[in-house]
Amino acid sequence: MKIEEYRFPSATGVCEIVGNSYKPDGDVKAVFAIHHGMAEHQERYRGFIEYLVSKGYAVFMHDMANHGKSNVDFDETGYFGEKDGYIALVEDFKTTFEKARNEYPDKKIIVMGHSMGSFIVRCFTAWHNELDFAGAIYMGTGGANPIAGLGDKISAMVVKMKGSKHKSKTLDKMSFGSYNKKFEGRTAFDWLTKDNDIVDKYIADEYCGFLFSAQGMNDLVKLNIEANTDEWYKNIKTELPVYLVSGEMDPVGEYSKGIRDIYQKLLATDHKKVTIKLYPNDRHEVLNETDKEKVMQDLTDWVEKEVL
Repeated sequence: MKIEEYRFPSATGVCEIVGNSYKPDGDVKAVFAIHHGMAEHQERYRGFIEYLVSKGYAVFMHDMANHGKSNVDFDETGYFGEKDGYIALVEDFKTTFEKARNEYPDKKIIVMGHSMGSFIVRCFTAWHNELDFAGAIYMGTGGANPIAGLGDKISAMVVKMKGSKHKSKTLDKMSFGSYNKKFEGRTAFDWLTKDNDIVDKYIADEYCGFLFSAQGMNDLVKLNIEANTDEWYKNIKTELPVYLVSGEMDPVGEYSKGIRDIYQKLLATDHKKVTIKLYPNDRHEVLNETDKEKVMQDLTDWVEKEVL
């Protein structure tokens, strides 16, 4: 596997983005452009990336603005600028996609996002439907949140009162406090996966699980809203192969209700190539679950059947 670093100025204006391309030594079958989730970084996907490369895929992935290597001031983790940071995050992913396209002009590109990254990639596939991505994988995503509008107002109010970079434990608890309720409660992050070793490594990693800025929380809410509008369904290409994948015990997807709703709405809006894959008992991070080998195999099986 060949690894090459790339950098570009973030559209957020707050940092430089650091990404990597991962390439097989032999022929490239197709290309993945992947976006990670909230309060984590691309290195957590190394096992999945190595699996894809072993199957002949090239992978392009960057650390989101003020995450991982795309952060130089830890006090600014989860901060994406004073205004419209959510739009800038989508544009940063577009830059990674375009880099992949420039390096592989004749290969099919599959775009993929997990969790917050799924909302970014969902917005990308709707806002930039003129681009030639060949398939989309939305992993650990969520449906319309009935209190998202309230969350938008409350987070905006915190920004006004405390400042855009203020990190609010109250906002964090309001957003994610219920996620662990159905699990044993060994840690505050048991909702991520049944694999305790993965959870412990996540907790020990200073670049995981950090609080977002108040403005970053507002950007997160706006991504959820934008990815679940009627307009979103209209703007997704009807012939685009879409793979919805989640654990049935994922609180982000309302324990599969949210992802099933997305599936049904895509079908109802004439999307013809939509596949849903739910894993019983799996939680939020299916790529870090105890059955991750099957999750990875199912995903590449879908790509080979529906995209290539």
